[in-house]
Amino acid sequence: MSYTPKQLEFIEKARQRISQDPRSRLSSVTKDVIERNNFVFDAHCHLFDSKCINVMYLAIRMIAGIPEMLKPTAYKILTGNSMPHEMKIASTKELVENIYDDPSIIGSISDVEEAVNKMKLNLDLIELERATSNKVELSKLGLGEFLRRCRFILNLLGSKKMEDVYKSFRDKYGIHHVNRELSGEDCELVTIALGMDLNMAWDNSIKKSQQEQNKELSELSAQYPVLPFLPIDPRRADHDNNSSEENLYDVFLSAFDSVEPKFFGVKCYPALGYAPTDSRLKPIFQICAEKNIPIMTHCGGESVSTFAKPLFVNRNGIEQEIKQSTRTAKARILNEPIEWAPVLEEFQGLKLCFGHFGSGKAWSEPNSIYSKRVQIIMDLMKKHQVYSDFSFNLESEQATAKFMEKLKEDNEEGDLIRSRTMFGTDFWVVLPMSNLNLDQRKFLDQLGVMKENLLRKNVISFLGLV
Repeated sequence: MSYTPKQLEFIEKARQRISQDPRSRLSSVTKDVIERNNFVFDAHCHLFDSKCINVMYLAIRMIAGIPEMLKPTAYKILTGNSMPHEMKIASTKELVENIYDDPSIIGSISDVEEAVNKMKLNLDLIELERATSNKVELSKLGLGEFLRRCRFILNLLGSKKMEDVYKSFRDKYGIHHVNRELSGEDCELVTIALGMDLNMAWDNSIKKSQQEQNKELSELSAQYPVLPFLPIDPRRADHDNNSSEENLYDVFLSAFDSVEPKFFGVKCYPALGYAPTDSRLKPIFQICAEKNIPIMTHCGGESVSTFAKPLFVNRNGIEQEIKQSTRTAKARILNEPIEWAPVLEEFQGLKLCFGHFGSGKAWSEPNSIYSKRVQIIMDLMKKHQVYSDFSFNLESEQATAKFMEKLKEDNEEGDLIRSRTMFGTDFWVVLPMSNLNLDQRKFLDQLGVMKENLLRKNVISFLGLV
């Protein structure tokens, strides 16, 4: 493989400064929990506060994936207005695309904190209207539960720092609580917290810089049993020392330096506008393979993605246009697990987890455009150190049922899923769609004896802590 002088310099420094031992990247707090050997993992969690996102991200997360009948309510929470007829007859998917094309349809407020406060007032009015309404059918839609979850999200986004978000998650939605209710076992929670680089992919409307977010996430791991994963974007490799943003390779060296490691693993989100085969990522992947640094990549839906027009990506050093006609189609191409096959072939031993196991639709809709993803991931598991998690998908009964069928198969693929799949929630972004504590209870109840694998053993294996 061919590297630039700058990349060769990075590789040399990384080999000298980064330890091969994953345990060296554990904080003393997490190390103590692991040594007590009485814990469960949530392998896929986000701790964004309001300063880590923008209004468009919040709006998309509040709408994408919710039942169609709840769409007018979500719109009213966002805007304070009744939904126009032309939007009512559009699907939630179409509404998301409309927001990408014209963010003004959800209002003119650009400050997230201001938008959250306005949405709280809108929610107050909706709950007041509901309290004085005799429309019984609303309760059948789960409206009350949906409004409670929306209230929780908005209160959560009133937090000023990720630590407050983490505490709310741990105290209300931690899987250790559900595990105790079902089994009587009192255990601790270890959380994999995944960063996301929206600053690079979207715009400057996000208040916290990526450096600030990374610093806060790493500081969190020093106080709580949290394993932070560093978000990377190859476009940051083009930043020089005079840029206001740090260079990708400098950030990586600082994050994993054995003198004071700040992160445990790496998070990729190709749908934000890059290919896994981007030549600027190759030095990172080489060091990850050599130094036992695990990678988590998004492999689910396309609600959040780049909206660049036209969209060009670097594939092995060659700029190529993603020519699909729609935003979702372009993002879907970049999300495909097959995009990672050349990376896994080139960097043998690389540990890679496909977050969301292809998406809920990959499991629940056998004739959908997503359906091949599950088999592709399974085939990659057979040849490489590939894992997956089932996060976000707990909200889909159909996807969960199909997953459980596969999990219990007495064959090679059943064995692989039992040994390579991890439990995760995708907090907090799943909350508009999921009654999360109830969905977690159902999932754990169906797992039965496999609970130990998905909540402990497989995560330990992926992290290299065996």
